[in-house]
Amino acid sequence: MTDAVKRESLLRECKVLAENSLYTAQAHFVIAQQAIWRTRLFLLVPAVVAAVTGILTSVGLPGWIGAFGSAAALVIAVATFLGADRMERDHKTAGNLFTCLRHEARSLHETFHLGLTDEQLLVEVRRLSDRYSSLAEMMEITDQNAYAEARKRIKSGVFKPDFRDDSGVG
Repeated sequence: MTDAVKRESLLRECKVLAENSLYTAQAHFVIAQQAIWRTRLFLLVPAVVAAVTGILTSVGLPGWIGAFGSAAALVIAVATFLGADRMERDHKTAGNLFTCLRHEARSLHETFHLGLTDEQLLVEVRRLSDRYSSLAEMMEITDQNAYAEARKRIKSGVFKPDFRDDSGVG
């Protein structure tokens, strides 16, 4: 294999890493967005119920109304203990980390490779590949529905920079 072919293969791997990172990041962001509603359902709604029933009980309405407040507080306690807000935070963090990796791979492919020898480029591509693998192992998994939604967003062209046109120039 010639040096030019090896270099082109490494640059192609950067493109693959950038694209894989984009899809993985967006799937994590989809799950994080869905988790926001779950968090609101299990933390915010019961908190409002507890507050309203507490106020109603304090102004003289029957004491049994306070039981709803106690039940709501129990839901909040259990949801907090189980980490109802953890899913949103974890997936948002994963999305951010994969987005950073995507930008590193893209910038290496498009620009920074010009100042590197073939050996240096090989080291950088291996580093990015290892980082992708490590992130994939450490982070929460995504699901097919999130991937399908992410794919739809990506294919709509949302992530295509304005300075690029369809000809690939720019």
